[in-house]
Amino acid sequence: MGIIRLWPVALAVFIPGIILLYLLKQKVVNQKISALNLWKEAYENVQASTPWEKFHNNILMYMQIAALLLLILALMSPYITGSGSEYSNVLIIIDNSASMSGLYSEDESKLDVAKEQAADYVNSNDGTRYTIMTVSNTPELIISGSDDKGRVSDVVNNIETTDIAGSLDQAASMVQSLVAAWKSYKVIAFTDSSANMQNINCEVVDLSIQGNNGAIQSLSHTVSEDGTVKVMARVDNYGSNSLNTDVNLYIGNKLYDIQNVTVEAGESSIVYFKDIASGKYNSILAGNTPYLMAELNSKDMLAGDNIVYDILDNGSENKILLVTDKNTFLEKALKISGSQTIDKVQPKDAEAADIEEYSLVVYDGVLPGELSETGNIIFINPPASDVKKETEGWQKDIFIYGKKSKSSVIRTLKGNVTEYIEDYSFSSLDVLGFKTPKWAKAFFETGSKLSAGYLGNYNGRMVAVIGFDLHNTDFPLQTEFPIFMYNLLRETMSARIAEKSVYNAGEAVSIQKKGKSEKVVVTKPDGTKENYNLEGGTVVFADTIDAGLYSIKEDDGEMYFIVPFPEEESDVLKETVITSDKNTKTDVNKTLSGSISKKMVVLPVLALLLVLLMAEWIVYRKRL
Repeated sequence: MGIIRLWPVALAVFIPGIILLYLLKQKVVNQKISALNLWKEAYENVQASTPWEKFHNNILMYMQIAALLLLILALMSPYITGSGSEYSNVLIIIDNSASMSGLYSEDESKLDVAKEQAADYVNSNDGTRYTIMTVSNTPELIISGSDDKGRVSDVVNNIETTDIAGSLDQAASMVQSLVAAWKSYKVIAFTDSSANMQNINCEVVDLSIQGNNGAIQSLSHTVSEDGTVKVMARVDNYGSNSLNTDVNLYIGNKLYDIQNVTVEAGESSIVYFKDIASGKYNSILAGNTPYLMAELNSKDMLAGDNIVYDILDNGSENKILLVTDKNTFLEKALKISGSQTIDKVQPKDAEAADIEEYSLVVYDGVLPGELSETGNIIFINPPASDVKKETEGWQKDIFIYGKKSKSSVIRTLKGNVTEYIEDYSFSSLDVLGFKTPKWAKAFFETGSKLSAGYLGNYNGRMVAVIGFDLHNTDFPLQTEFPIFMYNLLRETMSARIAEKSVYNAGEAVSIQKKGKSEKVVVTKPDGTKENYNLEGGTVVFADTIDAGLYSIKEDDGEMYFIVPFPEEESDVLKETVITSDKNTKTDVNKTLSGSISKKMVVLPVLALLLVLLMAEWIVYRKRL
């Protein structure tokens, strides 16, 4: 038997007080009586000159002392110890990566089993502080050092799986930091994947189980010259038996084709679906569901990898318009973008051009009278006389003039535009220095700490400014220049709602303002929606833990992106190997061992105290 608190022992000082109460002489009431045979006893009482009397055994006194001792014992939180060791801290790690959603039995997933065993462990042990951690690609501490078993159990039962790839390896460093502060601890981990527990003493519950699992890992399409669309998918068999199943192809939510496939154990097979005619393809692109979905028509251990999506797009080209007198360096550099069409016009003819049909307009040494409603823009060497003017409108927002230098050393600043050319510098003549606007980020800096180049999302379009003439520097002759132009064009022409159409589970999605949209709605695979404000130009959506199809809708457009199920989580036949450093004890079991058992006995003690108080009351009433 053990106790948790010692301070209630101080209440024992009241025991002498109870005894003193019974040593005090009882107050005598004088009464006139006629019986002469009582005079002797009355005389003896009158002769007593002290307030004390001899100690007499009194059952009430003993009962009251016993009641106080029981109260002290209850406040000390006593417990009885069963078989096994005692731990003041227990850390429970639960792997909630994608593979843990697989079936462990007919009606329970691996995660369900882990949560059930963990909750039973918590509920059967008292007097311990629990810390709960989940891990997929990163560890997450969801409760720390709590001795509230009800709260801990609720936290465990509310853990959900993700479709993120991961293992216990990602939690090793955080676990080491936690246990370093504990004198007496136990680490319990639930997983179905291999891991190296390093120097952590722990018990690992291996929930891996072999069975049959088919996965449809990829879905893709190609558009032929006549506009016909060919669709194919890859089916993998991770089970130990041959797989024969139908594969359904959906256009949006409508079933389009069904193909049968047979895949031997441990092998893959390509499924070719019926071609989609060009006319139908164009109508799909114009509709509200421009995506394909393929699904395995069979039940297996892991449902998450039975569905895959493919986003359709019209493959429209990015047309670039160059407004310049003559700049050979720039013309050649723009071809790096891969755009099929690069048109060039003289500044005097720029107003006559249909600006809105171009994805990017590059103004070299000139500024337009007005900005077009759409399209991304690069300003190179804008006229100093124009940017110095204190005008209202877009020029005031884009150009915040600093000063002009006859010559300056320009160095690159770390960022997407200067990727692979960090810590690079070059010289240039006649450099315009600007203060970087709030909506932009600088990528070139002058010796005066002013910006000689910056890029950002300005009212739903990407705008870049370069404050020097490419003819006044040897930068275009250096090997870094093509890299810079590739990065600049990639970033400038990326004014889409989201940069990509495929993201990994757990990867953050940067959502950019497109046009005049002020709000954006993200719809997740389960149909729930999240609303974001676009006043700042960009928001980050990070809740991509579930595989499936997501949509992003702004006032000026809508796009879809996919989070595929991680391929490495589909292999249900892989062997789970738990390793650790030398002189480290790591137990691997299929079920959690019941080695710890601190059982609180506070309630039985309080019940005994209540019975004693009732008995004391009965004795007292009988003496009256």
